[in-house]
Amino acid sequence: MNDLLFWKVWSPSEQRMTVAAFLVLVLGLIFLVVQCIDPLGNVVRWNVVSELSETSAVVDVLQLGQWQYGISTPTHLVTESFMSSVMEINTVTAYLFWIGALVGLSLILAALTTMPRFWYLAGMILFILFLAFARLETLRVFGAENRFLFITATILYGGVTYYLHAFRPDLGIAIRISGIIGISILLAALVAFGSTSPVPALTAAVYSFPLWLVATSLFLLVSATEIMAGLVWLSTSGQAGKGRSGLVQFIVISVLYLVLLLLIYLQNTRRIDWNVTLINPFYLALASGILGIWGFKKRADSTEGVIPFRSAGFWLYIGLFIIAASFGGFMAGTANDPVLETLEDVTVQGQLAMGVLFLFYVLVNFYEVFQQKLAVHKVLYKPLRFGLTQTRLFGFAGVVVLFSVQRLLPVNQAIAGYFNGLGDLHSQTEEYTLAEQYYKLALQQEFQNHKSNYALASLALKQGDRNAAAFYFRQALLKNPSPQAYAGLSGILVQENLFFDAVYSLQEGIRRFPANGELLNNLGMLYSKTNVADSAYYYLDLAKTNAIRPEIPATNLLAILAKSTDSGLLDSLATDSEKQNYLSWQANWLAVQNLRQHFAKEAFNGEAVPKDSLLSVSSLVYLLNYATNQARFDTLPASLLPKLAAKNPMLSQDLSLAALYPDFYSGNKLKALEILTSWTAEEGEQSNLYRKILGHWLLQLGLYDRAIETLSGVEGVEGTIGMAVANALSGKKEVAVVLLDKMQGQEQNAAVEQLKQTLFSGAKPKSAADSLFALISKSPSVPNLEKAVSANPFDARIVSAASDFYRSKKQVKRAYQLVLDALRYNEYAPELWEQYALLNLDQGLLGQAAEGEEKVKQYGLPAGYQRFLTRYQPMRALIEKQRAEF
Repeated sequence: MNDLLFWKVWSPSEQRMTVAAFLVLVLGLIFLVVQCIDPLGNVVRWNVVSELSETSAVVDVLQLGQWQYGISTPTHLVTESFMSSVMEINTVTAYLFWIGALVGLSLILAALTTMPRFWYLAGMILFILFLAFARLETLRVFGAENRFLFITATILYGGVTYYLHAFRPDLGIAIRISGIIGISILLAALVAFGSTSPVPALTAAVYSFPLWLVATSLFLLVSATEIMAGLVWLSTSGQAGKGRSGLVQFIVISVLYLVLLLLIYLQNTRRIDWNVTLINPFYLALASGILGIWGFKKRADSTEGVIPFRSAGFWLYIGLFIIAASFGGFMAGTANDPVLETLEDVTVQGQLAMGVLFLFYVLVNFYEVFQQKLAVHKVLYKPLRFGLTQTRLFGFAGVVVLFSVQRLLPVNQAIAGYFNGLGDLHSQTEEYTLAEQYYKLALQQEFQNHKSNYALASLALKQGDRNAAAFYFRQALLKNPSPQAYAGLSGILVQENLFFDAVYSLQEGIRRFPANGELLNNLGMLYSKTNVADSAYYYLDLAKTNAIRPEIPATNLLAILAKSTDSGLLDSLATDSEKQNYLSWQANWLAVQNLRQHFAKEAFNGEAVPKDSLLSVSSLVYLLNYATNQARFDTLPASLLPKLAAKNPMLSQDLSLAALYPDFYSGNKLKALEILTSWTAEEGEQSNLYRKILGHWLLQLGLYDRAIETLSGVEGVEGTIGMAVANALSGKKEVAVVLLDKMQGQEQNAAVEQLKQTLFSGAKPKSAADSLFALISKSPSVPNLEKAVSANPFDARIVSAASDFYRSKKQVKRAYQLVLDALRYNEYAPELWEQYALLNLDQGLLGQAAEGEEKVKQYGLPAGYQRFLTRYQPMRALIEKQRAEF
C-alpha cells in the first residue's frame, strides 16, 4: 500500500500539492476524453434545414344526408433534412487548454529548480528557445508587435527559477510551484488585459504549438515502456511467491502486445487493409501514462539522485502528463486530425520500437533471475548487462527508423497541423484569404487530411463558391471520411440539381457509416422527392432508430405518409404514432388531422411564437395548421396571426387567410366574410381559392344566392358542384340538375348520381343555428341570444328574434346594429327588412323606414307583407301624428 500511495510519507504541504496536481490531471483527462468522443463534432454541428410543402385537405364540410360537399384547401407540411455546418472553432477550448498547459508548465519549471545545475540550465535554455519560437509578439500586448511580452516572460520565469535554484534550495516544492503558478497567472492577466489581438488565447496556443507538441511527444516516449514494465509485474509478482517462474507468461503476453502494436502500425500505414477493430491507441497512451506514475518512480530512483522522484521526478512527469492531456484535448477540440494522427504514430511506433528493445533488455538482464523464480519487477531498473539508457537510445533510434519508413509522414502531419492552427486563427478573425493560404500550405504537407479540406470547403461556402466546396468535400473523403463531409457534398449536389450524384454520395456515406441517422434521413428525403415512397419510408424508419434527434425522421415520416396514403392508413397512422414534443412533428400531426377531417381540441404550443416574432418554417406550418384544425375551439389565432403577419410581411397573406378560420368558425363571422370578400375582388393567384372558401362559408350560413354568385367565378368541379348544391337548397333543383349533367358529360358517375338523389330528396344541411333558434324561442335570454347570433349572425329567424328581444328591453341601438350586420350578406330576407323598418320607426327615421317597407314588399310574400303592415302602419301613423301636433 505504501508503494501505491507513495505520497503518504511526504510532508503535509507536498501531500496537498500532490492531491491538487492529481485533481488537475483528472480534469485534464476528462477534458481530453470529452473532446475525443467526437472531434469533428466539436467544430461542425448538424444543422436542420426545414422545407415547406403543401397538400390538399378538406376542412370546410357541408353535410347533406349521406353526402358531403367539401372544398380542398391547402394544408401545410414541414420536412427536415440535416446539413453539416461550416467549420467553426470554439475558443472556449483554447482557454481550457491554457489552464492545463500553464499548470503543467509550472510544475515542470518548479521541478527544474531542484535539479543539478546542468539539468536546470539545459532545461531553461530549451524553454526560452521554445518561448522565442512561440512568437509572443503576435499577441500585440499594449498595441504593438514587439518583444515586450517575450522579454517579460523570460525575465520573470528565468529570474524566479534561478533565484529558487541558486539561492533558496531550502524551500519546499509546494512553495516553488505556487510561485511559478503566480507568475503564469500574472502573465495570463497581462495578456488578457493588455493584448489587442481579437482572440489572444487561440493566438497564443497556435503560435506556441511546437512547444506543446514536443512536450507531449516527449511524454509519450518517456512512458512508452510502462505497459511492458507492467507486464513484467503482472507475470512475476504473483508467481514468485508460489515458487514459479513467470518467464513463459511474460514472453507470451509481451509478444501478443507487440503483435498488436505491429498490426496497428501496419494498418495505420496502409500495409494491411483488414476490416478489424483493434485497440484505439488513445487507450494505450492513457494506460502507459497512468502506469508511469508509479513506474517512473522506480526509474527515477535508479538514477542515483540525478532525478530525485520526490522533489523533481514526480512533478516533471505529472507536469508532462497534464500538458499532454491538455494538448491532446485541444487538438481534438479543433478536429486537427493530422496532429492527432501524429500523436497516434508517436504512441504506437514509440511503444513498438521501445517495447521490442525493452523485451530484449529484460531477457538479456534478467533471464537468470526469471529462472531463479524471483520477483523480477523489484530489480527491473537495475540491469546486469545491458543498460537502460542504451535501451532507450536504441528504442528512440527505432522510432526514427519507423518514421523514416513512412518518409517522415508523422513530421509532415505535425507541420500540417501547425498550418491548420494558423488557418483556424485567421478564419476566426475573418481573414479568409490568409486562412485559405495556410490551409493550402497544410495540404502541401498532407493533402488528404480531413481538417484542411473541410475547412477549405467551409471557406468556399462562405464565399459562395459551391464548385470549390464540392471539390474539397471530395478530398476530405479520401482518407478520413466523415458523415458531415458526405452531407455537405450531397447538399451541394442537390443545389446544383445533380440529384442522382447526391443519392450516390449519400449511399456511399451510408456504406461507410451504416448507423448514421443523419445520412439515412437525408437519403430518405431525397427518395421522397422522387415519389419513391417505399425507399423513403425504409430509410426514414432506419433513421428514426439511429439519429441523434429521432423526432426529425419521425416528422418526415408523417409528412410523406400524409402525402401518399388513403384515409384508412391515415387513421392507422394517427392511432399508432407516438406523440413527440417537437414543433415540426406537431405541425405535421395537425396536417394529418386535417386530412382525416378530425377536429378535436388540442393544446396550443407557445413555443411556436418566438420572442422576436420572426417565424421559422416549422413555426409557420404549425400556426397555419393549428388555425384551421382548431378553428372551432380556439379564437387565439384570429388575433395572434394578424400581428405576426405585420412582423413577417413575406408570409402575411398565408397568415391572414389562416386567421379568418377561427374568426368564421368561433369568432366574428362578419369580419371573416368581409375580409375574404374584399380579397375576391382582387384578381390574383389565390383569387380562385378565396372565392371557393367564401362560397362554401356562405353555403354553411344558408346564404344561397350570395353563394351562387361567388361560386360562379370558381373554376373546376368544386365550383360547379357548389353552385348545384346552392341552387338546389334555394329551391332551383332544375338548375342544379342541368349543372350536374353538364359536369358529368356523357359518362355516368355514381357519386354525381348519389348527389342528385340527395338533393331531390329534400335533404337539408344540419346547422347549430337550428337548435339554437329552438332554444331562444323557448327561453329567450341574453346569453342564449348571443350564442345563437354568434352561430349565424345572418339567419333571419335568429336576428329577428334577437331584435324583438332587445327592442322590448329598449336596447334599440343594439338591435339595429344586429340587423344592419345581417343585411350586409342577407339582403333578400324580408324578415330582416321588417326589423329594419320597425327599428327605424323606433328612432324616428321615416325615410329609412319607408325604404324597409319597400324591401319587405319586394322580397316577401303578400301574406307576410300584410302581417307586417299591421304592425308597421300604426307605428308610422302615430309618429306622423305626433310630428303634426308638434
